[in-house]
Amino acid sequence: MIIWHDVEQGSPEWHALRKPLWTGSRAIRLLQGKPFMEEAVFAGNNATRRGHMLEVVALREYERKYGRKVQRPGFVTNTIYSNAGYSPDAIDGGWLLECKAFSGVRHEDLVAEKIPLTVQVQIFFGMIITGKRKARLLAYNPEVVGYDPLTVIEITYDKLIGNNIRSKLRLDMKKRRSI
Repeated sequence: MIIWHDVEQGSPEWHALRKPLWTGSRAIRLLQGKPFMEEAVFAGNNATRRGHMLEVVALREYERKYGRKVQRPGFVTNTIYSNAGYSPDAIDGGWLLECKAFSGVRHEDLVAEKIPLTVQVQIFFGMIITGKRKARLLAYNPEVVGYDPLTVIEITYDKLIGNNIRSKLRLDMKKRRSI
């Protein structure tokens, strides 16, 4: 069963929910077979502050472009994977939305659909936890000149990577039960 937690991202309740769990930001470590590590409390830096600020703008532009309102759930867990949770940027019906507000070459690469593995894994992880089978990556950069600052890229679920994530989550659950 998928559980939608009504908590504000970044709040103490949100941090408490995600603390013991594999999350989208930790998913690459899981896929690489690295051990679980609790995240240190991270106050952010200029890049993350820019990303959080522009996420709101990107979602507003997405809503304008598609003519509908998106949902902003705080945190999602799935009883199939009791060791995992995910913080979606937004949900649009059957679509999981992930926003990235990179600048420079990193943004240009996203627009060219050269999506870093860490971003792909984060999205596939989110699809598994939320039960969504479709995802859109919103690449947003207001500093671009000559084209729309919002590029929407449809992400096709990769069964090989997804099955690997699922397998590693199940293995981790077994390890946690034996401790």
